[in-house]
Amino acid sequence: MNQENVIKPKKQHTKIGAVIVLIISAAVFLPVGGAVVFQAIFNTNKAPVFGSFDGKKIKYEPGSDFMQAAANLADMYQQYGYNLTYELSNQPTDMSYYRIFTTAFAQTVMNSAFSKEVEYSGYKVPAAAIDRAILPAFTDENGKFSKKLYNQISDADLNTMRLNSEKNLVYSRYVDDLFGTGATEFNGKPLYGLKSAAAEESFISSLGEEKHSFNMVTFDTGDYPKEEAVKFGKENSDKFIKYSLSAITAETESEAKAILKQIQNTEITFEDAVSEKSQKYYTGSDGKITTSYGYQLVSMIPDEKDRDAVKALSKDSLSSVIKTSRGYTIFRADTESEQPDFTKTETADAALSYMKANEKGTIETYYSEQAANFAADAAVNGFDSACKKFSLTKTDVPAFSLNYGNSTLVDEKAGAPVAGLTSILTNENALKSAFALKVNGISEPLILGSNIIVLQCTGIQTQVAENTDSLAARISQADQSCAQRLLMVSDRVVDNTFQTYIQNFMNLSAK
Repeated sequence: MNQENVIKPKKQHTKIGAVIVLIISAAVFLPVGGAVVFQAIFNTNKAPVFGSFDGKKIKYEPGSDFMQAAANLADMYQQYGYNLTYELSNQPTDMSYYRIFTTAFAQTVMNSAFSKEVEYSGYKVPAAAIDRAILPAFTDENGKFSKKLYNQISDADLNTMRLNSEKNLVYSRYVDDLFGTGATEFNGKPLYGLKSAAAEESFISSLGEEKHSFNMVTFDTGDYPKEEAVKFGKENSDKFIKYSLSAITAETESEAKAILKQIQNTEITFEDAVSEKSQKYYTGSDGKITTSYGYQLVSMIPDEKDRDAVKALSKDSLSSVIKTSRGYTIFRADTESEQPDFTKTETADAALSYMKANEKGTIETYYSEQAANFAADAAVNGFDSACKKFSLTKTDVPAFSLNYGNSTLVDEKAGAPVAGLTSILTNENALKSAFALKVNGISEPLILGSNIIVLQCTGIQTQVAENTDSLAARISQADQSCAQRLLMVSDRVVDNTFQTYIQNFMNLSAK
């Protein structure tokens, strides 16, 4: 039996996730090379527009902050081992390009917003500050100023360097003042930015100290038995009557009535009307409706009386003009309706597909009852015994903190400890139930997305925070993330990154 104990934290290591997360740093806009990484992807004759900020378009074009940010982020990805060589026959499957563009877009927006705020304040970057910023570019291997290196740079390049440094310092002024990200310290604390009281830091660092470990079994609602779906189908057979229908759809009721009159007067055949006059919203080119089960007619024909009239059509008969979800439709029964035969694989599969799409509550109830039976058996005979009896695989869940919202303030290693538990981090009731368990206690069934789980608490551990040096940085990062999210959903931002990316990427692929 696991008992409460104290464990020491493990050291953290830098991962590629640090690159994927938005890096709020003006340095991302400074030229470091690699600006042609994405040249082949886009039509350089017309710069793609990814959106706008305060009405100003954000374009992927030479000289723009957006292009420079994307190039520098791509360079960072490559340093972490990502192969960003673009080949039409072997496009990246990990969405690396898309993540780079979305990150670069957000950084460009934030750069514009923060720099504007500094300009509004009237702040001007002192020339001496620019001198200090560019000085490292002219130091020798001993860290001393090299007049030779300084004299080698042209006036134009020196001016560009100073302008870029000034832009960097304007942006950094805002970030440092609000978030305390600068290196300048006083008494071991960042000189700039919102300060945290010692008591507050102590409280925050204690939030993730208590960690609970669990045994877990999972009931996947995607595995709903077909025989159960067949039972449902037999009890609701009307939904699975098969109709063989053809249809002609017009935009307006008057158009549809005129077509019906022409057919009735033998001025045009139904087939010719399909070919020449139908909008084919619900059919193929032959006019046949592709959704043939009773339940599939509901979304097409909203009115129940109209649906009943269509279902009652005899072979070769025509309906009146029916108002459908889109347009006005004339239906024809091509054959008599066919009663469901659930011994046929096709019909059984249709019942299962219907239930997965429309009866999720029924499926959840089925598995919740299974899970409740498992929990009751486990409480009496033990978790392992119940797993064997119910043919379930037990998952060992490593100790993790009560961390609603998955905040890195509570736990630097924020995230689900195992697959299948991701949604518990944003499920208040499930977290309460799990962390209220005493050692060896067994939970009631918990619904997490498409899974129903049962947990058994196997241990409660206290992890003492021995080193809180990173806490200030985590608080600052949390503030920055909040600032980013609020800005990106504001009315000042138009974000068309996804549409622009897909349009340009797919157009190139099609060439």
